[in-house]
Amino acid sequence: MLENLREDLGRRVSAKATSSEGRRYEVLAQELRRMILSGELKVGDPLPAERDLVELTRIGRGSVREAIRILESEGLLRPKSPGRKGVSVVQSASDSTVKRQLRLFISGETVSNDDLLQARLLIEPGLARMAAEMRTDEDIDRLRAINARITEIGASDRQALVGLNLEWHSALFEASHNELLIAIAIGLTETQHQARTMGIYGSAEHARMMAEAHDRILASVIERDGERAERRMRKHLQGYADTLARLNPAEFDITRLNP
Repeated sequence: MLENLREDLGRRVSAKATSSEGRRYEVLAQELRRMILSGELKVGDPLPAERDLVELTRIGRGSVREAIRILESEGLLRPKSPGRKGVSVVQSASDSTVKRQLRLFISGETVSNDDLLQARLLIEPGLARMAAEMRTDEDIDRLRAINARITEIGASDRQALVGLNLEWHSALFEASHNELLIAIAIGLTETQHQARTMGIYGSAEHARMMAEAHDRILASVIERDGERAERRMRKHLQGYADTLARLNPAEFDITRLNP
């Protein structure tokens, strides 16, 4: 069957490449991507060697290598093992792929910090509601343990505090057990935490308020009160926005969150 797929790939890429439907490497990347996502190429299947792909598709070796590089960057191919006989192997797209692409997009000049907060204000309260409905006892134990650590260190280690806050939010998202929304929310939150404003300016009072807000949200999740969990998460994020605007106004324009 794999041999038939190789022949089909060769015919499609050759036809599209000669009809000027796109750059040659883009055509090959598109066809390989389609085959992986459709299941024609399965996880663990090796790609043909570069030399064989050149022969099959009738495009240059440089284009073949660029197509493979694109799919590796998308997380659909595992980089080939060293050596002349090494081949790339199909792997399943993971949540890290979503996070990586989000970070690349958000890092551009078109997305501002307040755009990012607006997205978080739309997504995270809904995830808090879902967590209240879907959480397990293990989820609750994990959230409690992280928040206990936040209370313990306070502002004595600001960088650790930033990391623990991100860990708590990620744990809450994961309690929703919706893999797509978890990946998106973590990608957004991780990117915003790179600003490290709280790590630079955070005080013992900020740490206390953070832990108390987490406790209130968690109490609603424990009670399976989705509406209250959603409302408390929104209030928590708005408080973060207010603090960020006050501590580093050059980084964030709070007026766009309060029409």
